[in-house]
Amino acid sequence: MNPRATAMVGLLIAASACAGSPSPPAATVTRSVVKQVSAGWSHALALKSDGTVWAWGANDSFQLGKAERTDSLVPIQVKALGNHVIAVAAAASSSYALKADGSVWAWGENDRGQLGDGTVEAKFTPVRVAGLGGRVTAIAAGDSYVLALKSDGTVWAWGDDYASQLGDGDGADKLAPEPVTGLSQKVIGIAAGKSQSLAVTADGSVWFWGDYDHKTPTRMQGLPANIVGVGANMDQGAAIDSDGGVWTWGRVFLPSGQYMGTEAPAQVPQLTHVTQLGGGWDFFVALESNGSVLSWGENLDTLGDGTPGDSPTDPVHVVGLDTGVVAIGVGSSNGYAITSAGKLWAWGNNNHGELGNGTIDPQGGTNVPVEVGSF
Repeated sequence: MNPRATAMVGLLIAASACAGSPSPPAATVTRSVVKQVSAGWSHALALKSDGTVWAWGANDSFQLGKAERTDSLVPIQVKALGNHVIAVAAAASSSYALKADGSVWAWGENDRGQLGDGTVEAKFTPVRVAGLGGRVTAIAAGDSYVLALKSDGTVWAWGDDYASQLGDGDGADKLAPEPVTGLSQKVIGIAAGKSQSLAVTADGSVWFWGDYDHKTPTRMQGLPANIVGVGANMDQGAAIDSDGGVWTWGRVFLPSGQYMGTEAPAQVPQLTHVTQLGGGWDFFVALESNGSVLSWGENLDTLGDGTPGDSPTDPVHVVGLDTGVVAIGVGSSNGYAITSAGKLWAWGNNNHGELGNGTIDPQGGTNVPVEVGSF
């Protein structure tokens, strides 16, 4: 959910000169690698360093960008987007791409106007989100709604507004983007949960709206003044401070009988060097500056620690990802990690091929990471 994904540098491979002829300057070929991943309910998107977008998992609402409503157990390219995409975001059953020219493109489910094209018809071919104007620099997708951050620091929202997550207070769905008013300063980061929206402004303050109780942006109290990023899972908000500390708020009762979190913001004491944070159903995944990945919360194979037990308060290490990870992504019931070697790993649910490794498991998935298939 936090938009501060870490970019990866393409690997260089030297081509050999032909024997018996003058040696020309060594040619170099840039191998395109995955640099960002985002996931929804049952599908995932990957952005490669060549600007192409790939998708896998469920396609019941055209969220993979193909006309046949059939799942894909391995990544397939969303060819209609071309190769100028710089960021992706996945909602429950719809998908979004931000292009280098600042335009936003959408495809998939559209029953609440979440594609932003003025209609409520699902699309398998990406359509340009209407009415944004200017240049969008970041996108965040909730359940069935979307936030866009523009270069002027304003936030725009569209789609489902049943819990006032669009921030205008009227609770009516929006079929095209409208500005979120009431934010005191220039916004530098955004995040979207199931029905709650978050923004961090240039002065380090955090604002939130939605989740039924807050129809317009409200400043979050109890956080330090040096917040640089925000995130959310289904029921909780989160923030990262400039020292790499993580703060969460919202109290959740898990099916195991344990509580997760507190109503007021509280620091997660075990996390001190976090660079990226994402939330799923009722769990979080965090990336630390040393390249290790940790998770906490409800564990429906979603913590990736090889055990079946919940860990509502203490982050646990994801198996095999103690170093070398440069970016993470989180879906409703999945976690993803990109390594410095250009490999993509996944764990969690696999009912529709969310692991992207050519397998499917209608009964569940895996509680340890497996490598996603080749792109």
